[in-house]
Formats: sequence, C-alpha cells, structure tokens
Amino acid sequence: PIILGERSEAERILYQIVEGDSDLELSDDENDEEDEIQPVIGEDEEDDDSGESDESESEEEQESRRALWARTNLFTPVIPERPVHQDDPKVRENWSPIQYFSQYIDNKIFEDLADFTNQRQLQTTGVSLKITAQEIKIFFGISIHMACLGYPRVKMFWAKKTKVPVISRKMTRDRFYKLRSSLKIVNDLDVAEEAKESDILWKVRPLLDRVRQGCLSLPRGDKVCIDEQIIPFTGRCPVRQYVPGKPNPTGLKVFVLASPNGLVLDFEVYQGKNTFSGQRLGVGAAAVLRMVESVPTGTHVFFDKFFTTVNLMDTLLSKGLSATGTIMKNRVPKQCQLPGDKQLRKEGRGASVMLVRREPELAVTKWFDNKPVLMASTVYGKDPEDICSRWSNKDKAHVQVRRPEVIREYNDNVGGVDLCQPGQRSGHLNTQQYLDFKLHLAEELMDSPSFDDSSESEDSEEEYQPPTKTRTPQPEPSVRRLGARHMPEMMDIKHAERCRNKGCNGKTYIRCSKCKMFLCVTKKKACFKDYHS
Repeated sequence: PIILGERSEAERILYQIVEGDSDLELSDDENDEEDEIQPVIGEDEEDDDSGESDESESEEEQESRRALWARTNLFTPVIPERPVHQDDPKVRENWSPIQYFSQYIDNKIFEDLADFTNQRQLQTTGVSLKITAQEIKIFFGISIHMACLGYPRVKMFWAKKTKVPVISRKMTRDRFYKLRSSLKIVNDLDVAEEAKESDILWKVRPLLDRVRQGCLSLPRGDKVCIDEQIIPFTGRCPVRQYVPGKPNPTGLKVFVLASPNGLVLDFEVYQGKNTFSGQRLGVGAAAVLRMVESVPTGTHVFFDKFFTTVNLMDTLLSKGLSATGTIMKNRVPKQCQLPGDKQLRKEGRGASVMLVRREPELAVTKWFDNKPVLMASTVYGKDPEDICSRWSNKDKAHVQVRRPEVIREYNDNVGGVDLCQPGQRSGHLNTQQYLDFKLHLAEELMDSPSFDDSSESEDSEEEYQPPTKTRTPQPEPSVRRLGARHMPEMMDIKHAERCRNKGCNGKTYIRCSKCKMFLCVTKKKACFKDYHS
C-alpha cells in the first residue's frame, strides 16, 4: 500500500506538469530517476497488485511518455539569434593565387623554416646549409609544380630526357634532396618532453597552427557543417589512418568545419583516442564541440550520423547553437516510438512522420525514400514539405516525391566538407581550373630570387643519367678451377649482390676471393661449389 501511494503521488505531480497546472521543475537527475521508475512500453512486469491496477498504471505511463514525445506536425522551436557577420565570398573574388596562399602560410613561416633548418644542421654536423627564406619559397613552388605534373620519380624532373626546365633551372637535384630531408620548423631542444608525449604532431605544430589561424580569420556564415576528411598519404606517419569507404581510404584523418560552399573554417588532425581530452560524450560529439568553439552564437550546425546524439544536440542548444543531422536508429531514445519501416513502405515513397520532444524542443523525423532516413533537428521539422525529383529503379524514370523541410535543408548545407576535397566540383570551377590555380601559385613562388649556384647547376645536369654499372668479366675456366685459391669471403657492403651462378637469382654477401664473383653459400644452395666444379 505504501508503494502504491508513492507511485500515485509521483504520477499526480507528473500529470500536473504535463497539463501546465504546476510550477514545479524537474532537474536532469530527477528526470533520469523518473525514467528508471517507468517501465519500457511493451515489457512485462511482475507485480503483486491486481491486474486492474497494472492496466491503469500502464495507460498513465504511456500517456506520460506521449507527453514527452508526441507525434505531431506542429514544431515551434526556439531559434537562437543569427550571427550578424555573414560570409561574403566576393571579398576574395579578385585575389591572386599568392594572396590566397599568404592567408595561410606567410613570410614568417618561411623565415622560421630557414632559421630552424640551419640551426639543426649546425647542431648535428657543425656546418650550416645557408638556407634562406627565398630558397624555401622556391622549394615550396617546385614541390607544388611536381605534384601537378605527377612524374613517378622525383629525379625525372632533372633527367636529360624528362627534364622540366622551369624546375631544373631554379634548383639542382641534390640541393632539392638536401632541403627535403633537412627541413625543420621547431628547435627540438625547446620542446618539453611532456609536450612531445601529448602532441604527436609537435614537429609540425607551428605550421599547422599558422594554417589554422588563416582558417579562423575567415568570416563565418549562419550555417556550417562538420565532417571527417582523409588527406591522402601512404608514407610513414604515426597518425596515419585507414578508413574504408572513403575515396582515399589511407591517410591523415581530419575533422573539418566548413561553410556550405566548401570553405574550410577550422580543422583538427585526429591523433587517436587522446585527441580530445576531457570529453565523455564520445569521439564524434567531442569533435563537434571542439569545432564549434570558433563559431558565434546563433549558428546552425549540420553533421552526419557519425556525430549525432540527442545529448550532443542538447549541449549545443545550451550554447546557443541549433543543429541538424542524420541519426542512427539505436541512438533514438526509447521513448520516441516511431512507426516501423513496413508501415511507411505501405504509405508509399515520400511518406514521413515526425515526433517532437518538448522543453527543449527536438524533432525526430522519419522519411521513407528508397530506404528509411532518420533525422534529428532542433530547428527543422517535417513541414513545410516540398516536391523533389528522385530516380525510381522500378519505373526506370524520375518520379516526384514529397520531401520534409529537414531533409531539404540538410542536403543543401551538409556537403561543404566534400566540396573542399580534391576532384570535387564547386560551383563554376572544375578540376582543370584548380590545376591552373596551383600552377600559377607554383610559378609565383618560384619567381623568388634564387641563390647563386649556376656552376653547380651546369655540372649537375651531366649527373642525371644514372652511371652504367661495370660488369666484372667471367674468368677463364683454367683460372676458375685452381682449387684452394678460391675461398669464400664475407664482404662488408651495404646491399647484397646478385649471385653469378647460372640459374640462380638470389642475392648474397659472399664473394670468391680469386674470381671476385658473388656466389650463394646457404643450406639450400651450394652455388659456390657448383660454380667451381
């Protein structure tokens, strides 16, 4: 009887709150406790009370759940005030390629690269490379130009038959190799051990910070999108990731904040599970909270199902940011009872349903196209719907399908990160125009005054043809069979040589002291014996 009395009192208070007759407010903790007390709809309960009491409680619990998540077409969210400053792309419309480049990498970076490279070389070898900031600019320009041409080997840019004069005249091959292997932008002795352990990218951190500073200086619009991006890279790197399903699955994983037209506004290189410290909402939610640190209050954020959770949307709303994203089925709250896929399939393509949570308002919309799509938003719902053209595999033609507002807004604004990836079209610009942009940028960087090394340049051109390897002639048969004079000797060489015994393709470090021929001596091969017998 005491338990029943307590439940009746709790239900009475909850009913007053739902009806608006009470001024009581429940904290998050109290809400959690109430959710734990109430059973999930459809579950069986064991109770000593009568069946009539169970039926009554079940109806009241269902009523309270429907009050929290109601199926309705009315969605009136509290929309935060939009930011005052809007992004105007026309401000940068007449910029030259070097002006765009200087917004992210300025002269200070080139000066630091020259200073720290010379300093490091002096510490390790006692001799300075005498690199200047102008020479670093030329090196950058050559590297960009090489990427546009795409030769399979770097040395081909200086080889006689495949030489590119615009590159070979600016810097010799050996000088380019030396700079590429010696570049430094920090003094290792100035970086604390704690910083080295916490930041895997500490060796290039100043360069990353400068590029990010250029991104942060760009104006923000009222809509932004967040997604992950793979920077293609197959070399050695401690933060290299493999993400199947991406156009370039191997490379550096980067979380990117971008405008709907593809302008990168912020980014964070993923370094593993410790990239976002102090966050308990998961990697996806932590990445979103990190990205929105630079956006003003009132901005609307779009992201995909990798990031979307109800807790994240509530957190963003508390910061004055509205959000929209696709959501996984297992992340939809149990209290939000959406109709099954079969029911929507019966209603036909374009059918949709919306459930709304009150205080704070959040809409979960389910739309059936080729397959069900789940959307969660704190600002967009089902209405007003529009008509879109979709391809029908059954009819082999385009058909007109009803589309909720949340789907339309999501499709229009979520693709900004994809637009900034290589090979993607953006407006009237195509891949060829981006190639021209990079070639113009490389040309402007290489126009910096080069260092005086004309004599080395003339001499080095003769070295581009790889020297022919002299082949040791075979000795006479009489010399080969002199017996004890032919003794195996282990050679102290960097790379093994090909075995000279007929029919053997192996490599060995053992050479005959008389014949000067490299021959195998192993458990499975007796090339040395066969050769001399």
